[in-house]
Amino acid sequence: MSEPKPAEIYDEIDLRELFLTLWRGKYVIFLISVLAIAFSSIYLRTSERKYSVQAVFKPVVEASGGPNLSGLSGLASFAGISMPTSNSSDFTTYQKLIFSEEVAEKVFTNRELVLKIFRGEWNSDTGSFVAPVSGRLGDMKQLVKSVLTGFEKGNYIPPNPKRLSMLMAAILNISVDNSTGFLSITAETSSPDMIIELISNATQETDDLLKERFFVSAEDTLEFYYQKLLTSRSPEHREALAKLISAEDQKLMLASKSSNFVAEPLTMPSVSFYPTSPKSSLVLVLGFVLGIFLGAAIVLVRHAIAKPRAT
Repeated sequence: MSEPKPAEIYDEIDLRELFLTLWRGKYVIFLISVLAIAFSSIYLRTSERKYSVQAVFKPVVEASGGPNLSGLSGLASFAGISMPTSNSSDFTTYQKLIFSEEVAEKVFTNRELVLKIFRGEWNSDTGSFVAPVSGRLGDMKQLVKSVLTGFEKGNYIPPNPKRLSMLMAAILNISVDNSTGFLSITAETSSPDMIIELISNATQETDDLLKERFFVSAEDTLEFYYQKLLTSRSPEHREALAKLISAEDQKLMLASKSSNFVAEPLTMPSVSFYPTSPKSSLVLVLGFVLGIFLGAAIVLVRHAIAKPRAT
């Protein structure tokens, strides 16, 4: 009798035996799946419900009766001066400025809103902010983090504009629709009313800040035009300067009358009817699937341990 070749000696998975093993452990798999669904249900009942908040803004467009500077570019070049910068880039600046510390400093003056945002750190007895109590679990997490990364927990820093700026950048998401140019600010939160108030304050303060900067630059621009007008001797130069001064004055009047300078709300902020996080169906399905895999793994491990003993 010829001996088997080494290539013929190998382990193969017997699908029939595997199926029979899993079938014999069906009650264990079923029990683990039920427990997994129960834990998923407990998680859903105890977890914080979060709602989706969305606010949409559109660029402020000058009225059709406003100044039209397109026809003055030739005269301005002829006069040897530059046209005033357009507000088209202000909308991009507006998006970047919302999360700035400068805007956060203005929002921080709203004490009621700040107390809502950092309510977990406010101590009504002392009337001041204190470090939140982390508890045993938090201390253990910090200990593990310091051991693994070497990062030591720093001293407590009370709420300030910089912390508020970092918080707004973390919880607020900004996107621009390329087809419409509309700006959307979204967030997922358990306190939708507070987030709506924060968005309203931050966007209004950003708009006011850009308006203040425009007023300062416009005054300097007008003063420059007036100086040029006094020294100009050419009728063409004087005509171009007069038109530029008139256009800049009209822009200042429009900015003074309008409550919004760069962006204005398109619609009222909307809040989802139902919680968007956590997703109940997804959590339950994942719990059930993980329960099946965990139960099957337990059955196979028990079978692998018991098989050598039987042999």
